Amino acid sequence: MPAVVAAEGLCKRFGEVEALRDVSFDFDGPRVIGILGPNGAGKTTLLDILEGLAEPDHGTVRLFGSAPAPYPRSRVGVVLQREMVLDRVTVAEYAELFAAIHGVRGGQARILAGAGLEGRTRVPVDRLSGGEAARLFIAAAVVHDPDLVLLDEPTARLDPESKRRVGAMLREMGRQRTVVLTTHDLHEADAVCDYLMFLVQGRVRGLGTPQELLEAVPEDQRSGTPVESAFFHHCAVRIDVGGDAR
Repeated sequence: MPAVVAAEGLCKRFGEVEALRDVSFDFDGPRVIGILGPNGAGKTTLLDILEGLAEPDHGTVRLFGSAPAPYPRSRVGVVLQREMVLDRVTVAEYAELFAAIHGVRGGQARILAGAGLEGRTRVPVDRLSGGEAARLFIAAAVVHDPDLVLLDEPTARLDPESKRRVGAMLREMGRQRTVVLTTHDLHEADAVCDYLMFLVQGRVRGLGTPQELLEAVPEDQRSGTPVESAFFHHCAVRIDVGGDAR
């Protein structure tokens, strides 16, 4: 079977900034795959390319074994870093809209149940807590049962309990489909991800399961979580308290 997502030699520049340099990988599933790196590492640029929102300057992408032209929208779910929501749209209306977009009968109820928001249907989406909104966006993105889900920092700016709930949601999703998420939170990656790609300054610094990446780290250089130890070793970057890497 071909890889769910495959990239070879991806390069992308924005003027003098080299956002991606010779990025290659194969992702299979079902599992949760984390693209891990500090702010400015190229994570969002890479996801934009995988989502069909941008084109690489060089290199190729294949989804489900084929070039994404036309893009296989019915097999992919996407949550952007900043989802756009119209003013005064309620939770129920948002869920109904996405169910209609994907043509899913009973989709509104499925989204509300998946997000755990059955009792918040009349609340405007922009009045939800960060965790509630994240769960709603994720549930809406998978209402059509996609094989691949792409999420750009889905738990950014969430409190620890909200991160835990969203993380549990992602782990459950990863049992049935390939979930690819970007994050700069090392603790989140350790708790949620089955497979990791370390991306720093647009280059791949590590690729493998957390255990595989940790095995390359000498015992006397290990500290914190396995992902912290592996990231520090492979990327040679400073790790701040709280999980951010710079």
